[in-house]
Amino acid sequence: MQRRNFIKSSCTFCIGATVLGTAVTELSSCASLPIYKGNTDQGFMNIPLSALEDKNMLIVRNADMEYDILLVKKSATDISALLMKCTHQNNPLIANNTGLFCPSHGSAFDLEGNVTQDPALVSLKKYKAEIINETVIINLK
Repeated sequence: MQRRNFIKSSCTFCIGATVLGTAVTELSSCASLPIYKGNTDQGFMNIPLSALEDKNMLIVRNADMEYDILLVKKSATDISALLMKCTHQNNPLIANNTGLFCPSHGSAFDLEGNVTQDPALVSLKKYKAEIINETVIINLK
């Protein structure tokens, strides 16, 4: 009977730890990155640089696109735009200050879009983004 209780309590602990770990990861992952709702115009999105405020990252949402875009401001003149779509099985990603995470299968990506944790094997899609006259222009073509 002791063996059965040990196995039962061990399984309960493992399940609880897994659920708690996932919840903490997801909650810290959504650590309130600002979201900007933008529109496309002939394959481009224009986002005011002020939308990044004092943060260096911004989630760009567009009703015409299935997935969000993560803008990462690396310097005053260098910005990148990553499609928040997991390359493993096309699930939406969650972004935080350290990278992007797929809650469905555990893939992870750094802020350059490179894979840091499988099962994904392919880097994230990058869009050309540049800062012109206090506006971030994302080329979606």
